[in-house]
Amino acid sequence: MYEAKTVKYGLIYSLRDVAGVGIAKAIKSMVSGKQVFLNGLSESYLIDDLDAFLIGVDCDITECEFLDSLLDIDYYVMISKHYSNMGVKSFTTHHVGIPIHDLSLTRSINHFPPSNPNLSKLFLMNLSKFSKESGLSDFVVSYEVTHHGPFTLRRPLTFVELGSSPDEWVFKEAQEVVAHAVINSLNAEVECVATVGFGGNHYASLFTSRSLGSDECYGHIVPNYVLKHFKEDAYVLNKLIDFAIKYSSTTTSRVVLDDKVPSLAKKLVKDYCSKVGLSIH
Repeated sequence: MYEAKTVKYGLIYSLRDVAGVGIAKAIKSMVSGKQVFLNGLSESYLIDDLDAFLIGVDCDITECEFLDSLLDIDYYVMISKHYSNMGVKSFTTHHVGIPIHDLSLTRSINHFPPSNPNLSKLFLMNLSKFSKESGLSDFVVSYEVTHHGPFTLRRPLTFVELGSSPDEWVFKEAQEVVAHAVINSLNAEVECVATVGFGGNHYASLFTSRSLGSDECYGHIVPNYVLKHFKEDAYVLNKLIDFAIKYSSTTTSRVVLDDKVPSLAKKLVKDYCSKVGLSIH
């Protein structure tokens, strides 16, 4: 077994995911790495230039709850396909923690995996840059809201995804856009205002626009469809507000409220922000 030094990033993809495998192949073609053997993981590469392990796992990328026990890294980057019934061509990035497949489970969660606002902004910016440079301007670039798992990981975790149908998942030029975005984001820096969003749609159009047009960088985003589901449940709403603001790799400095947020949720967000001294926009 490889006696691993501590590295900054764990780049994780599923061997069952044709988009993830293709993006990982593109990354390996762009930067040099060497194969290593990590705790029985199926495919592991050390990429010194990125201060990263590139790791293939034999499970669904959203279910890798075991990673904390196997890896000594600072940040996770989950490289994945994105699926949508609409089949919209897309490049997206988001954080995790809300079980939207069964919102009743939200009552029992006790934390969010920390968000990484700076890195997700870099992903957003670079996905936009490289999609335009590659002539893929028909692909939508956006944040998605906080959703799905892994739910129990304790290190900051960010998804970067290629969507939204099998045609895009195997499209080499699109895979290369994501690979370029990942490579060019990991060792970059961005000065930005760590922000949490409440409201809006799944593809976070308001927050995406604000981030690309300002110094805001978004961590967790809790959408309207979740807030409306719990619109009269102060216990769950307070939990979502607390987790979204608290669990971040960077201290949250700002909250942005969509104007259609349900009244109780809006009041609770304002009360929370007043108590901890956060500005609301």
